[in-house]
Amino acid sequence: MKRLLHLPVLICLLVSFTKDLTAQFIKDVAGISVTAHGKSQFSDLPEGSGLTGNKFSYNTFDAWLSAPPLRIGKTQLFPNVSYRRMDFSFDRENTQHLYQLDKIHEIKAVIIVRHPIAAKWSVLGILIPTVASDFKNSLSADDLIADGIYGVARRFGKRANLEVGVGVHVMYSFREFLVTPGISVDYKSNNGKWTGQFYWPRLNVVYNVSPNTQAGIAGSIDWTKYNLKNFTDFEGREIDYARFSAIHAGVQFNQRLYKNLWLGVQGGISLSGSYKLFSPGHDTIRNFSVDNTAYGKAMITYRLK
Repeated sequence: MKRLLHLPVLICLLVSFTKDLTAQFIKDVAGISVTAHGKSQFSDLPEGSGLTGNKFSYNTFDAWLSAPPLRIGKTQLFPNVSYRRMDFSFDRENTQHLYQLDKIHEIKAVIIVRHPIAAKWSVLGILIPTVASDFKNSLSADDLIADGIYGVARRFGKRANLEVGVGVHVMYSFREFLVTPGISVDYKSNNGKWTGQFYWPRLNVVYNVSPNTQAGIAGSIDWTKYNLKNFTDFEGREIDYARFSAIHAGVQFNQRLYKNLWLGVQGGISLSGSYKLFSPGHDTIRNFSVDNTAYGKAMITYRLK
């Protein structure tokens, strides 16, 4: 799911990580967060599955850091690295089952290149090498996801308070190429009260109640794709990789703690979740839906703006 949607995410990352650019959105250049989900369970399980009725919950831990931007002539480079770990906990932890999730790790580096070509136009180029694995086996080439992004962005308005980005995204993973388009929208109202950012698969809208307090809504499609090579299901079919995904929608509240240090909290519903298993030929072997559940998120960030 999310593999179709990387481009707009990274266009917005590009215009968010430096004070030198005129992008309007919040510049959280470093931070940590934890997201907790209530209990859920898989649907559409095979008859006799050991996971039937076995409820689970999971927590997601994130950390990210942006290095200082580099400039080569008019060209700017913005490096960033992030880490995510998903921890799953089942009611019956002793259930040994192929489909039972445990821990999933994702390490992502983002190298963003921006070059102005006109007063309000810029060309974008982005490299995103990612390692995604449960680390139960030694790392291989299938644990690496390679992304490449090319696009343009343009600012609008007398105050340049609206920026729209478009481009193309190329992904290579599990011996498969995928090319998709994308769009991003970044906006700040003239009075500075409203800030909005839409880049599929994320939506962020906040209202500045005061210079130190914000309230708004947040939404996202979150997923992780990782290697399960050499597994065989009970019908003898080879499983090559898996993908876990969910849609999050809720409200958010942000409070300045001290100078550039901010506390953010979110709460809402995690819905339309799924856990898919794929063959080496990219065919879907199993597609388990995940029951909707509540989630809560807390984060500490260092903000340039």
